[in-house]
Amino acid sequence: MKRLINEIIRPNVDGFMTHLNKKRFKSIAFGSLMIVLLVVTIFLIPTTLSRYSTSTDSSAETQVAFYLLKATYQTSTVLLEEITPRNTPYTYSFAISNTNGTNRAETNLQYDLSIRTTTNLPLTYELYLNSVYTDNNADEIITSSATTQDDDGTYFNIFSTDTEYFSHQYNQTNNYQLVVYFPSNYVDEMYQDIIELIEIRIESQQVLT
Repeated sequence: MKRLINEIIRPNVDGFMTHLNKKRFKSIAFGSLMIVLLVVTIFLIPTTLSRYSTSTDSSAETQVAFYLLKATYQTSTVLLEEITPRNTPYTYSFAISNTNGTNRAETNLQYDLSIRTTTNLPLTYELYLNSVYTDNNADEIITSSATTQDDDGTYFNIFSTDTEYFSHQYNQTNNYQLVVYFPSNYVDEMYQDIIELIEIRIESQQVLT
């Protein structure tokens, strides 16, 4: 009798356990797959979206910050790569501040801003302070320009602005927008694959009076 019961029940029990094991294995595999997909979603998609956003940003924004906590000389460079003639100008943003978010300059400061550019491309430049070029009341603040030549014979344009002042009593920030025009009529092949260099120069001094 016992042997007969084993012959009848045992195969069914084994089959049922095998079914449970297969189902459990499928659940574990599915769970592992979902974890992998979640990791890919977290790390890959933001990177992809960020790169896509950058590559499709027609304004080609470059954010630069200068912190003036004492008398100093600072520079930052921007390479104009893949710039092409078009009706809409390119815009580049930068800021100058007397605080870095933690400390503020302990003395009154003044600074002089100048922009030096190469002359590889037929570009024109405008600079705006605490406004953007599309504002009706925006004033272009470049006050003078000059062309110089360095020791190796390279020509540069230098654009200057009026002196600006920061008080040690307040957190102050000046936001600038540099607007670069590459007129759409300059479609000559001679301008292909040429890179223009922009150097932003800040020279700050303590105000003694």
